[in-house]
Amino acid sequence: MRSIAKKASVLYVAAGLGLLVAGCLSAGRSPALPESTGRTIDFWPTSTCRGCHDQIVAQYLESSHEMSFTNPVFQAQYRQDLLPRAAENSDLYEEARECISCHEPILYATKGPGVISLEEINPEMNGVTCDVCHTITGYSAPGPQNGNYIIAPSETKFGPLQSQDDWHHAYSELQTKSEICAVCHEAVNHHGFKIKTTFTEWLESDFARRGIQCQDCHMNVDGFLNAGKPRFASGKAARMTLGDAPERERLFTHKFPGAHSRTQIEGAITLAIEAKPAESDRTITIIITVDNTRTGHNMPSGSADLRLLWLEVSARTEDRLLILPAEAAAFDVPDELSLYSVAGRGVFDTRLLGPEIPAGSRVYRAIFADGSGRATLDSYDAVGKIFDNRLKAAEERMEFYRLRIPEEVKGDLLIQATLKYLPYSSTFTDRFGLPRPDAAIVAQQEITLPARN
Repeated sequence: MRSIAKKASVLYVAAGLGLLVAGCLSAGRSPALPESTGRTIDFWPTSTCRGCHDQIVAQYLESSHEMSFTNPVFQAQYRQDLLPRAAENSDLYEEARECISCHEPILYATKGPGVISLEEINPEMNGVTCDVCHTITGYSAPGPQNGNYIIAPSETKFGPLQSQDDWHHAYSELQTKSEICAVCHEAVNHHGFKIKTTFTEWLESDFARRGIQCQDCHMNVDGFLNAGKPRFASGKAARMTLGDAPERERLFTHKFPGAHSRTQIEGAITLAIEAKPAESDRTITIIITVDNTRTGHNMPSGSADLRLLWLEVSARTEDRLLILPAEAAAFDVPDELSLYSVAGRGVFDTRLLGPEIPAGSRVYRAIFADGSGRATLDSYDAVGKIFDNRLKAAEERMEFYRLRIPEEVKGDLLIQATLKYLPYSSTFTDRFGLPRPDAAIVAQQEITLPARN
């Protein structure tokens, strides 16, 4: 993940690859190293790669991988909450030290699992470096999750480009598959509860059935599909003083845009509005279609217990603003739980939602529960799920609102729908003394209804 250049960007970076202890790993799942060959092969720092792959490294430095351990949100929750509690709870201690396999993997692979400090890391080997992904050869049973990659550091680097192998480059099918991402984007905590399910969500989607991999969206030049297809850069993967790299029709971009990136969030979902007359000439039904067909997993995904997506709907005239509240949506859950689909109406909403989300908004989220049945924002405490109405991969969902137009309103009526996103609420950041993140506008749509007599 990239260096901290702007405070505003830090907060979005902080929501990236398994950055919260929500992605911490359960005990006993260490990355597997190859058997000793009698000599030590060191991991390469990213600066070594820059000599020939300058453009790719520049992209990587804009991504969230480099800051997977040092980012302030991870450090706050890890240092201020998890580690103090882990000192008195052996189960939490095992989970805390296993966090390092995805947040600081090279140190984990060379020194084994442990609780480490910022002072112990080598700045040139920090985070998920180039060498981590390009020396992974597989993963251990039962499947990719919890940092269970098998890693084999050597001069040979594995990649997705098919060409004649040499001392430095070797084609690996794994590097073309979603499974290599799943090793850190699928996680189970020490209670045996799945706290990250992005890979599972993809597996159950039409994207997986069509063979569209994580890399097709998160490593193309746009960060999403255009007309159902990825658009890749072309050119040379390396620039060498001696020799010449071949021209490639497909080059993978290494910015890895995701939930931490506004460029990935803005436009990821689209909205459409339709208005229909209802019971009388002054009552209308507003139908808003929330379209997640561009996304190959749930929205929001990743650290779903923290991430929030919500829909604000309003009607405006020249002299007044009418806020249209959502109704509790019908789900296969008890009525009292369906209230969580409306911001501010759930029992635990004062703990889960800050003032950024207006009361009455339709909110899409997952809510985890701890052992006492209370909602928790600490995924290492989660034993189950209270509620989950997130948008499924490729889902189109219709939301209905009813508006009674007051008699005194005579002018045109502007109906506006805005879909917004936060990586975590201010109730979470305030707890750790962190700056509050700014909400991103994912989509916005409006229609004008002509004046009524």
